[in-house]
Amino acid sequence: MGNKHSGRGPLSERCRALAEEIFKEIDVDGSLTIDMEETAKWWSQNFAIVNSRAMFENVDRDRNGAIDFSEWMDFWTMVKHQGYSDDEIFEELTNLKNRGSWVQFIGTQVHAKAKD
Repeated sequence: MGNKHSGRGPLSERCRALAEEIFKEIDVDGSLTIDMEETAKWWSQNFAIVNSRAMFENVDRDRNGAIDFSEWMDFWTMVKHQGYSDDEIFEELTNLKNRGSWVQFIGTQVHAKAKD
């Protein structure tokens, strides 16, 4: 963990662009949110339900059953802030783009936001 460009800075442009591309690919209805049905269809044959549940556990901060674009990008920024390098993040995003399995990043388990 943490070789090239690790730390607390922003995501590299290539990581941001790939994360955005993946989000748009999953968000087939263009609603700017992704839900379990969309992710299960997107993964289709690679343990679709298991991967979808794991992703939602990590990314859906408010536990409303949908991941909006802000939650998605905040997750990848949090991964960066946990010390993962741009190269490591890009590698995992590339794997994800190719319908690889969801990866549990150490230190990125999100907890539901407290409701006001």
